[in-house]
Amino acid sequence: RNIQPRMQCVGILLVLASWCATGITGEILTVAVRYPPTSRISFLALRGNALGLNWSKGKKLQPTQRPHTYAIDLHYTKADIGKTVEMKVLADDQVWQIGANELVVLPSVQSGVELYPFFFTHAGHYEYPIYNLYSPQLNNTRTMVVYLPPSYNENTLKNYKNVIIMHDGQNLFNASTSFGGVAWKCDKTVDLLVNEGEMDEVVIVGLYNTGQNRINEYTYSYDKKYKAGGEGDLYLDFIRDTAIPFAQKKYSRLTLSQPTLGIVGSSLGGLISCYAGWTRPAEYGITGCMSSSFWWNNFDFISYVMKKWPTIPPNNQPIYEDVGSEEPQSMQEGLKRVSKAMLERGMVRNKTLWTYVQPGGHHNEYWWGKRFWRPMDILYPPRPRATTPTS
Repeated sequence: RNIQPRMQCVGILLVLASWCATGITGEILTVAVRYPPTSRISFLALRGNALGLNWSKGKKLQPTQRPHTYAIDLHYTKADIGKTVEMKVLADDQVWQIGANELVVLPSVQSGVELYPFFFTHAGHYEYPIYNLYSPQLNNTRTMVVYLPPSYNENTLKNYKNVIIMHDGQNLFNASTSFGGVAWKCDKTVDLLVNEGEMDEVVIVGLYNTGQNRINEYTYSYDKKYKAGGEGDLYLDFIRDTAIPFAQKKYSRLTLSQPTLGIVGSSLGGLISCYAGWTRPAEYGITGCMSSSFWWNNFDFISYVMKKWPTIPPNNQPIYEDVGSEEPQSMQEGLKRVSKAMLERGMVRNKTLWTYVQPGGHHNEYWWGKRFWRPMDILYPPRPRATTPTS
């Protein structure tokens, strides 16, 4: 008489009873990895620090019905909900994906997460999609320069939500177009931070200044002392209604919107960035203000802007501000006064507001480029990937 099937049933019941006793809920996280076909890779594997994964040997991902998608189900218990799991994809279980470990916060319901790794490209590149972008708001034209991160050409299935609008675009990457012949080298900084796992990938949309009209476009009020200024809102309208739609159409894999659309600049570019982040929080979720000219029009960022718009940006939207220790006293005083006013209105130091004084820093491209890593590290750190319920 064969009793093995009965014994198997008994064993299964005992296991189920044990699961119930220990609080196992049977939740499943489906990890789906998307990567275009290539002869360089035979299979993809996943390593990690939990849920049956380890850092020594990967689990092979299986092809799915969805094109260019490979998946694995990871099981977890009720006790695991809310924990952050780290993982990384490997090509042929030998070549690690570039960048930070993927982070996933285990949800309370059965869910899936999508990963878009890249393995062989360590540097991004910048290009010029247009040299004469017309602004109906300002009746002028300017060049747009766009930095695309390392993964952009390798993993063509990946979309990008981390996008930064930056001013004075001629100074960001190319020394031959930069003021004084010194560029920030933003591309090199981002490449390095991404490769070291210190930040997420970003796309940078740089807008050239228009020379003589720069002061008018980068200020929101008229300054009698300089007999200039006041077209800042028109410039920001140009970014919203002309530049962003153009970039979105040209680069269809980009999403230029809240909450990860940032705006960053220096000097008057820092002033207009801070003005945009403070007065248009529905448009920009992340703000970087480097060596901001808060002295403009007798420090009216405090006396006018922060009184007309007294409420801090919602949803813990971050603002970064800095200055160099060797910059004019008016620049340093502006940082102190504005950051103090923001803290008094409810922003929290090192949670929603970061400030930094760079030792030895002067007011020029060399020093802004030298510390550009700091706002990138703070404003775009590796974040947990979004999960989507599957049941």
